[in-house]
Order: sequence, then structure tokens, then C-alpha cells
Amino acid sequence: MDNYYKILGVTSAATSSELRRAYRILARRYHPDLNPGEVDANTFKRIARAYEVLSDPEQRRQHDAELEKGREHFSSAFDRAHREYRKNQRPRENQRPRETPRPAQAEPEAPRRAARQAKPAKEPGRRPKSKLSQIAATSRETMRMVANKILQTGSTRPERPSNHVSRLSLLEVSISIFDAIRGVRKTVEMSDSSGDIRKISAHIPAGVRTGSIVRFRRKESPEEEVVLVIRVAHHPWLSMSAKGLMMEIPITVAEAIQGGRIQVPSLGDPLLVTVEPGMQSGSEVRLRGQGIRAKDGSRGDLFIRFMVKVPEAAADPALREKSDSLSGYYSSPVRAGLPRSITDE
Repeated sequence: MDNYYKILGVTSAATSSELRRAYRILARRYHPDLNPGEVDANTFKRIARAYEVLSDPEQRRQHDAELEKGREHFSSAFDRAHREYRKNQRPRENQRPRETPRPAQAEPEAPRRAARQAKPAKEPGRRPKSKLSQIAATSRETMRMVANKILQTGSTRPERPSNHVSRLSLLEVSISIFDAIRGVRKTVEMSDSSGDIRKISAHIPAGVRTGSIVRFRRKESPEEEVVLVIRVAHHPWLSMSAKGLMMEIPITVAEAIQGGRIQVPSLGDPLLVTVEPGMQSGSEVRLRGQGIRAKDGSRGDLFIRFMVKVPEAAADPALREKSDSLSGYYSSPVRAGLPRSITDE
């Protein structure tokens, strides 16, 4: 069954506000209407279904119960595998083949005495292993076998040692928005198993955003895979999204009402963009082929989000009179569609 917590990227202890925040972020990223032709509609359906279940207390309790039942089933399956493993690890000499029953005979005393003398003597000052320590050692060996199996999974040709990953290093790397636009070679520091600090040079391609994954192997250590989780630093008017490069451009109240053409920066020469009359704050315009260049040479899209900027002289009496006159042009209250509570549907 699907784990709806993993789909929304939250823990099972997430509050209602955390669920709502995660859903809104994912909805903006994967909604087919906001990203036409760029995302799979089924992805958004799974996200919507996950939020629908987790936002309802009764459905969430049922979901948690099903997850717990699945964990118990996995635990019992692992216990069975562990018992089978221990059974197969018994010494072969203890598993005597079946023989045809023979009449009982008295065992000579000499062979019994020789067998007792052949047993290795206990080393002085060394305690024999307890049953609990033997079980713990076997459990650790079993977990090592499971971990090695996971590391080897995905290699279609196990005979090639270069495909084998025996160590995974995970590191979070912060970069600026300009490094995310251009791509950058970053030197990161990480500690090895002995605690020593080592420096690694990694190439971060253009177009990454917060949450992007960059993974590579170094020539010096091909059995180790390094995974970088990218975090792009906040910028006041530039950001990266799944759609492309986003740029917030301020416009005046007059430009929003009357429309016009304004000049905006780009990755090349400045561009002239049309502001349609009656442009609302937050409205977006898509400039195709003006975004970040991909590896194949193609260009992504640049999105302009218009933000209506109110004059700073709000205390000026003349400005207040003009703003009052504008209120009469609204056909209905601007907040008429808002609910009384955020949780109201």
C-alpha cells in the first residue's frame, strides 16, 4: 500500500498545518494546469489523495493502522528469514545423515576417553560466549548480509567490481541562485570513517533547485557513491522552480490598471514585456526559450511574475483621497470568496 506520509514528504507526527503546507507546495509543483505538458497527472492525483486521507482524522487513523499492520507483517517475514538463516548456518558435522537403525551396542571405554581428551581445553581467563551474545552476533551478520544485498541491487553485471557500491556518503550543499543558474564546481568537505576531513570537488549542473540530487563516484574511490542534496539560497526576486527560472518584477498601480510595455532583465540582453491592462498582482507571463540552457543546448523558459507595488508615501493626504476613489471601482468585495476559517472547505 502507498505510504501517504512519504508521498507528501512529512513524518507520521505531522500536524494539520504541516500537512497543508506540504500539500500546497507539491500542488504548485505538480498540478497539471500550472505545469501543462511538464508533469504527470497521476502524480498530482496521488498527492491529492494523500492529503485527502491524512487531513481527515478518521481516514488518517485507518491509514496509520494499515501501516502498522504492514510493519508487523514485514517484521514477521524478517523473523522467518532470520530463523532460516540460523538453521542453514549450523555446522554440517552436527547434521548426521539418517542411517538404518542398528541394535544398541555398548561403546568401549577407550574411544569415549579419547573423544573427551580430543576436546579443546578452555583458555584460562576467557569466558565462553553466552547464548544471548551468540544470537546478537548472528543478528548482526544477518543485517550485514541484507545491507550488502541492498548495495548490490541494481547492478545488472555483478561480475564487474566497478559497479559495486560498498559505501554511500550523503551531504547537503548550499549554493547561490546564480550558481544554480550557471552551474558551478563546488569543493565540499566531508569526514571519513576515521574522522579525518577530506575535500571533494563536485560539478553541480545548471538548473538545479532546492531538493535536487547530484550523485557521482570519484576515480580515487570507485566503490563509494557521493550523493549531494542541493539547497539554493533565498534571493529577493529570483527563484528556481520545476517550471524554470522565476523572476518577480514590480509594477506600479498605474501600469497594472492601464497596461504598457516595460523592460526586464534576462540571461542575455534586456527584454521588453507587455503588461496587459488590469494585470493582477502575482500574475505570470511565460517567455519561452529565455531560461537556463540545458546540456543538449536547448533553453528552458523564463517566467515573469508581476507584483503591484504600492507607493511608499501612504500617509500623504492626496494619495489617501485618490485611493479612496479607487475603492468605488470594485464590482464586489475583494475578500468575498475567503472562508471564515482556513480549515473550512
